[in-house]
Amino acid sequence: MRLLIVTNHFHPEFFRVNDIAFDRCGRGDKVTVLTAIPDYPEGKFHKGYSLFRRRCETIDGVKVVRVPVIPRGGGGKFRMMLHYASSVFFFFFYSLYQALFHRYDAVFVHDTSPAFISSPAQRVGRYQKIPVFHWILDMWPESLTAGGIEDGWIYRVVLRKMKKYYRRDEKIFITSRGFRQMLLERGVPDEKIVYLPNWCDESVETKDDSFKLPPLPSGFVVMFAGNLGEAQNMENVLKAAKLCRSEKNIHFVFVGDGRKKQWMDEFVATEGLADTVHLVGRYPSSSMMNFFERASVLLVSLNDTLVFNMTLPAKVQSYMAAGKPILGVMKGEGADIVAQAECGWSVEPGNPEAIAAKIIEISRQPAELLQKLGANGYAYYKEHFTRDICMDILDSNMKVWN
Repeated sequence: MRLLIVTNHFHPEFFRVNDIAFDRCGRGDKVTVLTAIPDYPEGKFHKGYSLFRRRCETIDGVKVVRVPVIPRGGGGKFRMMLHYASSVFFFFFYSLYQALFHRYDAVFVHDTSPAFISSPAQRVGRYQKIPVFHWILDMWPESLTAGGIEDGWIYRVVLRKMKKYYRRDEKIFITSRGFRQMLLERGVPDEKIVYLPNWCDESVETKDDSFKLPPLPSGFVVMFAGNLGEAQNMENVLKAAKLCRSEKNIHFVFVGDGRKKQWMDEFVATEGLADTVHLVGRYPSSSMMNFFERASVLLVSLNDTLVFNMTLPAKVQSYMAAGKPILGVMKGEGADIVAQAECGWSVEPGNPEAIAAKIIEISRQPAELLQKLGANGYAYYKEHFTRDICMDILDSNMKVWN
């Protein structure tokens, strides 16, 4: 079929919609991706891309059309507002062009924050009278609460819009089972909702023998890998690290970058934690298994909010694939999965004392127990979260109408 994928992000940015596009192409679909010029996570256009370069290209058989945007820069509010405004403006015209001058059989929308990306996808679906398949990674308008918007006219407008989109969708794929109840409460029929979790990228599953690790501490290593942003609850994690400072055998290693990185650097310096807290920076996804191999326990952390408690962070699958035990500083869906898989522990995200106590307790567990929990996580991943399993779920549900 002729499939249009609408997404804020695409290769060379690292998002799982890349796998979907290339898999659909490999299954014989003619795939076009409507996306923005890549600027994530650095906040500037990736090398080789600009407003005048590589705006239309073909990558492994997938045609990619890139919408001009103002790059997000350092992530400040004003710059982000310009970025989002330019995205809304140009996606409108580019989706209109696709709807009027190209013919498709279906639209697939990769719905990350902000949720405006649903609008151009719906426009093409409505104009061409074709089904829209909607993959929800962030639930809106609930995600607005993370930015401090819990009610008011903005919240109500977004809620009204999303309800309208959900009614029109052919299928709604959800990355977390917790999203199902919220959709049911908004009048979405249960048969329209399909659980499509994240999976571990193949580049993360294997060790890169050519990669040289930076210097890492020995001892009991609590490792976090990924975005160091506002949602990741870094304040309470570092407060817990401070409480563990007398346990010289315990080391916290953070692999990644993000808006919270500068604050974390300053906190470590101010509190004198350089001996036990190590921020090593961002590295390619292909090197993650090299890092994970050195970890004693892998840390996933989220703020204690309604939307995050309903979310299963994608790094949980990557951690499971590494065969390492998981410490979840989170509640809800993520904590439930860790418990079901019997692959680690969960602790209240808003309690630094409890986080510190749990880390000290884990550091004193026998190596055999840590190995067993890691093996449990890997087995659960192979049964539920592999790329092939997820692609087959998607394929079987997109064949409903085909």
